[in-house]
Amino acid sequence: MTRHSKRSLPRAAAASTALTLAALAGCVPAEAPEGVFEQDAVLTVDRSPACCVDLPPPARPEVIDPAILRERRFGEAPSLAAKVRAGQLPPVAERLPDNPLVVTPIHEIGTYGGTLRRSNSADVGRENVLERTLSENLLGWERPIPQTIEPNLAEDYEFQDDGRTVVFRLRRGLRWSDGHPFTADDILFWYEDMQLNDDARVYPFFSPNWTVDGEPLRMEKVDGHTLRISSHKPLGRIREILTDDIIAYPKHILAPLHPRYNPEATYADFRRATTAAQLVYEPGIPRLSAWVPTEWRKGQRVVYERNPYYWKIDTAGNQLPYADRLVFEIIPNSEIVLFKFINGEIDLIARIAQGEAYPTLKAYEQHRPFCVYYAPPVPQDSLNFNWDAPDPRQRKAFRNRDVRIALSHAINRAEISAIAMHGLMLPSGYALGPTSPYHNPDQFYRYAEYDPDLARHLLDKAGYTDRNGDGWRQYPDGGRFEITIDVESDKRSTTIPELVREHWEAVGVRTHLNIAHSSIVFQRRLNARFEVLDRGFPHDIEVQAEHFGIMGANFPFWHPRADREGPEWLHEATAELRTAFATIDPDERRAHFERVRDLHNKHIPMIGIGAMRETWAASDRLGNVPCEAYLDGIYRGWERPLLHEQIFIRDATPPR
Repeated sequence: MTRHSKRSLPRAAAASTALTLAALAGCVPAEAPEGVFEQDAVLTVDRSPACCVDLPPPARPEVIDPAILRERRFGEAPSLAAKVRAGQLPPVAERLPDNPLVVTPIHEIGTYGGTLRRSNSADVGRENVLERTLSENLLGWERPIPQTIEPNLAEDYEFQDDGRTVVFRLRRGLRWSDGHPFTADDILFWYEDMQLNDDARVYPFFSPNWTVDGEPLRMEKVDGHTLRISSHKPLGRIREILTDDIIAYPKHILAPLHPRYNPEATYADFRRATTAAQLVYEPGIPRLSAWVPTEWRKGQRVVYERNPYYWKIDTAGNQLPYADRLVFEIIPNSEIVLFKFINGEIDLIARIAQGEAYPTLKAYEQHRPFCVYYAPPVPQDSLNFNWDAPDPRQRKAFRNRDVRIALSHAINRAEISAIAMHGLMLPSGYALGPTSPYHNPDQFYRYAEYDPDLARHLLDKAGYTDRNGDGWRQYPDGGRFEITIDVESDKRSTTIPELVREHWEAVGVRTHLNIAHSSIVFQRRLNARFEVLDRGFPHDIEVQAEHFGIMGANFPFWHPRADREGPEWLHEATAELRTAFATIDPDERRAHFERVRDLHNKHIPMIGIGAMRETWAASDRLGNVPCEAYLDGIYRGWERPLLHEQIFIRDATPPR
């Protein structure tokens, strides 16, 4: 299914369409269009990775020989073959499902062995990095270029009852990494016993993604390999939801810890045993992923080894993954990560546009065995106002559209791109980026022109003026109008919020930064105690609908009282979302989602900063690294599009 100093931004808008479309094709024009920002001109330089120039044609079969599947003549890693000979494992033909998923390698059939080495800034609190790398769902986006949603754990699916029911048929013979059969019972255990059960669920709220009109979707087991999902309305976005990270956990391992199945168990103990960290890192919990955890040294490293029952093969019939091990070193200091990468101790490094990583890597690229890669521009940072801020004066200010527009015009995005992003950011407003299927180039720069005079005028008009001449604006009651921006110290660079603070203070709004660990910032967000939150940009209207509408109690997070106090336009956006989710007609869905997009772009509930060309680097010791990939959060970020399971180590040596 195809998914289904003051500068003038308006002068750049006409050129932006061609520029962003060229970026979507993985390249950009050789010369900058007239009228584009200086930093935009940097984006027009040819940035084809050096290691992707003059590549020979792919040396792998495009499709698998049907005889391999019919005769079940599969290859396997030498380490697993040795265990088969020793009687420790069944033959590979018995370990693979009846219909294994066939992956076409990027360039060539890889070789087995070696260790794929990565880093993570933390283990606890950064589980999503591992989930996006490893997790499997019923469906998945085509990789590395996401043109379609494809079957994954599910072999196929069928809509019934005018879209109100969808039936998924799982691949027969799928097994967890410990060899235990994977069935519909594992999915129902995750859904009914870990999500719908308020006492067992780790997260405070049940995800609105799994509701229609506030009612949870129904899941039923037809048989061990068939799952039925239904609702009272058509399931318009079920396919997109089922490309996310999680759909099942091993019931045979976790049920004994659950009070429903073990009267001696407690929900408190169950929640402690099923935190994100425990489920991702703890050895002994089977997975469906290419590698499974075998060692977790908290705060130091996590080691994953190949899953002998992994259910994907390449087009030559070899069981994936190619690499024996996947190791994540826990390194909070980005400079140390950079040093280790340049020194050849880490194979992949991501999100290098901020800080000194990018110019350093470019300086070394010609002399060291690695390559810098570029992806199409994706919106990165957003400044989220708390429409229900604890201070009622601030709450009133944030709900004032003129105030939000003023604070957007006060931001010098050209300066941010030059200083924080090395010119790799396309300045933009609160708008969906070029990789979104709902991108509108005409909206991309709305309210993003750097115009501090206009910002001052709008703030004056709204009643926030400097009455006592101290240089700072006041609320109408005379109290100082000041703002605190929450920043996650372990996840995000502080450079952008530091520059925003300067820009806002230049128009008279006193601004502070609350730089704290993500766990602290998360609790402030959860309890609506923040004022402005610096966080990633919401990319996907369909899957991240809770950011765009009133999809349940306490949603959206930036306006938890929206069900009672929300503006008319947000209620309209919510109605459009609910209507879109109740149809499977792609044209109708698109019309409704575009209306949601238009409402948000016009009313600017939060501020966008710009779309960054995601940059990352890979060691030359890796084979099958894609030259082009969409790294948008819609498609599971940087991790999933790389297809780690088909990356191999050239001249692999036994792990140290």
